[in-house]
Amino acid sequence: MSDARTRAWQVMAHFVIDNRGPWRKAMMARTGLPFNHFRLLRRVAAGPVTIGDLAAAASIDAPAATVGVNELEKRGLAERSVDPTNRRRKLVSLTDAGRAMLDDAMATDDPAPDAFSALDPDEVATLVTLLSKLESAGSR
Repeated sequence: MSDARTRAWQVMAHFVIDNRGPWRKAMMARTGLPFNHFRLLRRVAAGPVTIGDLAAAASIDAPAATVGVNELEKRGLAERSVDPTNRRRKLVSLTDAGRAMLDDAMATDDPAPDAFSALDPDEVATLVTLLSKLESAGSR
């Protein structure tokens, strides 16, 4: 990766990390879940996933993912089932209650930080275009 790409990534990641606190707090208040458990819920939303794959996607170890899934199960938000392709593995999926909580939680207000006022409308439009392109490339 070029130095410019690395620098762009670092600036973007640090900006989000530094400005995402209010949304995280609102999300935790709205769901009653620790943010790490909410992150697991969100990752399970794409479809059934093994604990190992869930842990890798969330950048945590399998025991931590198991603790989180246990809590989601206890709250009726997720469930485990036997993987039909490998009966030794379990798949984690959302329940209807988990999907409803996730949908409600994702409606949490998330206004742009004040720093966005440094951009004019054309720059904001360009940023949206660029980030959408990155988002599309990441989902392939």
